Amino acid sequence: MKLIDFWREESVRFDAILFDIDGTLVYGPQPIPGAAEFLALLRRDGTPFFFLTNDGDHTRRQKSGFLNRAGIEAAESEVISCLSVLPELARRRGWDRGTLFQVGRVGDTGGLKLERDLAGLEQCCGVLMGEGNYDWRTSWEALTGFFRRHPDRPFIVPNPDTCWPNAVTGGIGIGAGGQARCIRLLLHEMGTDIEPIYLGKPCAAIYDFAADQLGMAERSRILCIGDSLASDIRGANNSGMYSGLVLTGITSREQAEQARGEYRPRLVFESV
Repeated sequence: MKLIDFWREESVRFDAILFDIDGTLVYGPQPIPGAAEFLALLRRDGTPFFFLTNDGDHTRRQKSGFLNRAGIEAAESEVISCLSVLPELARRRGWDRGTLFQVGRVGDTGGLKLERDLAGLEQCCGVLMGEGNYDWRTSWEALTGFFRRHPDRPFIVPNPDTCWPNAVTGGIGIGAGGQARCIRLLLHEMGTDIEPIYLGKPCAAIYDFAADQLGMAERSRILCIGDSLASDIRGANNSGMYSGLVLTGITSREQAEQARGEYRPRLVFESV
């Protein structure tokens, strides 16, 4: 069954939808068939929804522009990225009173002070792990020394993903989460233990933020649609939301049927 057919029969069960983007609504630059039609139906009926993404190295405007170019209508205000959580968290924890060292590329950070020159690393109050192309070896060596000296300073990793499928090359890209865990392992072997602070799916921070934006107390009436068991489904289940898997991305039907516990989707759809 497609999601749109299910929705026409069962929409009364839900008050809002959270959509993953890559593999759910688009695959690379191409729209998933039916995605634009379903979003148009939600807009017509006035159903609230957001696009939920672990893409932290692009701004929300860039991400909505990417969707629009693929034929998926999207406003900047409808995008919630893993970085959307950061400004308020920084205010609560006092990081906004200092400077964060930026590794790689990051999107919207709400005006936080960032340093990219390794010469200024020592004066930074913490590290913000971005993505994209950068001199990883030089950066990782510097960060390893920094956290050995300052293991109490925060290591903020907006995107927890280990890797992501590259629709252009057919290979994979190494995500910020995978890079952060490599650095953590290096430190552990040197006798220093740190715990990265993850913000995106499947971690609670992004789901709490989305629920606040929706202003809904009953999380079980929020349907979360995505293509990843480890990210979208696990995150929705652990947050108390209703999980739905689409088979248009990285998960096969066989994998979905074998999933157990927090990885098991409540619903499975061929596509949107």
